[in-house]
Amino acid sequence: MLNSSSWKPFPRYVAEPEPEVEETHEDVTPYEHDLILRYAIVGIFVILATASLYLTKVIALPITAGIIFGLVLGPVVDWMVRRGVPQHLAAAIVVLFGLAVLMASITVLAVPIAGWSDQLPAMLGALQRKLAGAFAMIEELKRAAAALTGKSGTELSVSQGNPLLDIAMSSSAAAGGMLVFVATVYFWLATRRHLKARALRLCLGRGARKSAGAFFQEIETRVAQYFGLVTLINLGMGLLTMTIAWFAGLPFPVFWGALAFLMNYLAFIGPIIVTVLLFAGALLDAPSLVAAIWPAAAFFMLHLIEGNAVTPVFVGRRLTVSPFLVFIGFIFWLWLWGPVGAVLSTPILLVAMVAQEEFARYRKAQAEDAEQAQAG
Repeated sequence: MLNSSSWKPFPRYVAEPEPEVEETHEDVTPYEHDLILRYAIVGIFVILATASLYLTKVIALPITAGIIFGLVLGPVVDWMVRRGVPQHLAAAIVVLFGLAVLMASITVLAVPIAGWSDQLPAMLGALQRKLAGAFAMIEELKRAAAALTGKSGTELSVSQGNPLLDIAMSSSAAAGGMLVFVATVYFWLATRRHLKARALRLCLGRGARKSAGAFFQEIETRVAQYFGLVTLINLGMGLLTMTIAWFAGLPFPVFWGALAFLMNYLAFIGPIIVTVLLFAGALLDAPSLVAAIWPAAAFFMLHLIEGNAVTPVFVGRRLTVSPFLVFIGFIFWLWLWGPVGAVLSTPILLVAMVAQEEFARYRKAQAEDAEQAQAG
């Protein structure tokens, strides 16, 4: 007869004895606890800041753009101040000159823009005829997406489809944003020295003031250099695109040059938009498909050369940012603030990088001072 203590009918389901765990008294150290709290606070701050920027983009976008342009134009104002021009007058001269250049550009480009806007339906029709298969595939994907999400795709806007109300609302918002932008640029240029001095007074300690001063100086230098070099490169791309449009026989070559100049500020998707529009514009009067393709292909080759050879050489290592960070910043600010946010994404990334570098330099200096104090 089997012993009841040794015989078990279902040994697979009998619980195994739990292994003995040695009790340790290693708790979370105060440093690790503080580090966890820091990361949690930073994460909460990032989430709240993102939500705030999204909800207040009507005001936050023109103010941020004005500060960025103020950083770019700051050295010009300083140059005028060193030659005896009062700072408020120098800021007013710079802002008025910028507005004059903008109005002159609009005046010169008004006729080409009006001409090509009239040709836009014909351009889209030519694209639709040449790319009928691709458009059919896109429509099928849209229907499939609408079936999955349960949306019919016929949502009404606030204006209930009234185009005049849409234009009025968008125009008033754009005019208000432009006014806030111009005012921000002027007041930043006119009072930046006082703002910088007050910010430095808030820093406790000589090392903190030195680090903050270096931070402000480095931000202005890098952002001004970046925008200056990129503007020169984009101007060259505009002139070359205007030449391509002239050789291709497209009407208003200056329009294509201005379009390439502006769209080149919009990383990744800007050159693609210009390529597609060049192809669509050439399709209107081109005798063959090859004749319609070559202007767009020539521009795209120029963009590849500019992006992979010219810009890295002229911008240099000091202003070069990781392409991955540029792409992530571009997508984030494009989602948050639209095309203008995408243009501002790289300068904002430069400001963040300068802040991180100066903070690391300040922490290193603090650690070295502490070591010297202990050694002494």
